[in-house]
Amino acid sequence: MAFGQALTLAGALILSPGRCEFFVLGTREPETELLRLVNLYRERGAPLSDLLHLSAAESQAFARRVRKVREMIAQGAQEMLEPDDACLQAASLLETEIAMTFAARSRWEEADSHFEAAWQISHLIEAPKRRLPFQRDWLLATGLFHHQLIFVNVAQEAFVRADRFLHNAVRLYPNDPEVLLAAGSILEWSGSLRWGEPAHLKEAEELYSRARRLAPADPDILLHHGWVLEKLGREDEAAAPLLQVLELEAREDFLYRSRMALGGMAERHGRLADAIAHYEAAANAIASWQVAYVALGHALHASGAHDRAREVLDRALAMDMKSADETLGGWWSYELGIALRFEPLFERMRAEVMR
Repeated sequence: MAFGQALTLAGALILSPGRCEFFVLGTREPETELLRLVNLYRERGAPLSDLLHLSAAESQAFARRVRKVREMIAQGAQEMLEPDDACLQAASLLETEIAMTFAARSRWEEADSHFEAAWQISHLIEAPKRRLPFQRDWLLATGLFHHQLIFVNVAQEAFVRADRFLHNAVRLYPNDPEVLLAAGSILEWSGSLRWGEPAHLKEAEELYSRARRLAPADPDILLHHGWVLEKLGREDEAAAPLLQVLELEAREDFLYRSRMALGGMAERHGRLADAIAHYEAAANAIASWQVAYVALGHALHASGAHDRAREVLDRALAMDMKSADETLGGWWSYELGIALRFEPLFERMRAEVMR
């Protein structure tokens, strides 16, 4: 289904800017249920109760119809205007939202069938300049969506799907640093678990390393690469990307985490003055996060500065529950990682197809 017109002696497919419709030999075909919902979706008016009743058979019949009409066009003559594929993109996103609703309810079999339908519809987008970016964003968005689901008590099912979508994205877009970062992030999460797969940390490091070569000044990539190198025990290598974050105009939470990692490595190697300097800088970056004060107090105590250590630890203990919540939220934001990019990415994709 594509915007624009394709005129032939055999048949025509017209999906106009106003509505997504089929025309064959100048005659409008009856509106299918999927087309009705696509048109409502593009007006932001498709009710969820209607969407969840859309069957996979509807999507399959729709895809067959698109291919059949295109075959008719190919067999005829002669004039063909360049199509606009917003209707197909909308149909794919419609199926995606249905799938996400089922996934959020742990109805995995239904979710998987609608994700597959969305992916197959995306292949019908004719113009490569629209199809390839759309499929890139779709794979990234679905991977990030499942990464987020990990943190609502469906970790195993969500991880398997996030890894599958992001692995496919890496295969198709091997030189895209955001895709590499996203794929590495889900593997880092898995490899960091007490019961996780240690090999995933090494795979994450390889993906981050590739992303860093492509985007050497991206603070998110540098931070993740430094942290995973530290987790792998390669602390000499970890210091370089973390120090580079400090040289950039990075977000305060990036600076905080870089300082904390550098401080921890310095403390483990007995460089207490360096550790204290990093922890102090972290506390100054985000004064409401408690962890830096606890680490600073520990390092001060180890250095013999007991009075100052007591003062810092008293401050940490005096922090209220709001500060504790901010600290917890701040650290979880790293665990969620790049998954926090899902909502703005998917909203942009939706905005591109809305009327």
